[in-house]
Amino acid sequence: MINRNGKAYDSGDVKIAMFGSISYEVTEITYNTEQEHQKNHSLGSNKASSWSAGKIDDTCTMTLRLASINAIEKAAKSSLLNIKPFDINITFVNEYNDIINDTITVKFMNQGREVGGDMDLKKQFNMFVIDSDYNNF
Repeated sequence: MINRNGKAYDSGDVKIAMFGSISYEVTEITYNTEQEHQKNHSLGSNKASSWSAGKIDDTCTMTLRLASINAIEKAAKSSLLNIKPFDINITFVNEYNDIINDTITVKFMNQGREVGGDMDLKKQFNMFVIDSDYNNF
């Protein structure tokens, strides 16, 4: 069904909270959950006779502006790598659609700076994902 006058979710509808605050300047976040799948073959046929599902793995990258990175480093009083696992709550909300709330439990896997010719300095971080909870309330 197409709602011609409907409004899609957009980046302005996204609120990201971590460390008890939504003031961090996250410019991009990508998270994904995948599960291994395989076809099982038996003798007497070249076609699969069944299938199996295996391990589930989560991934996440998050891009932050340098001012927010600095604030997190100061609050941690050490390396980002030493910060204990924490929750990131990603909420999609606008006046036209249902609220979506995802929570991922992560830990920083890298620390550094990225400096280029742009005025807006930011860095993408690889996150170690411990758990993902989609559409939770």
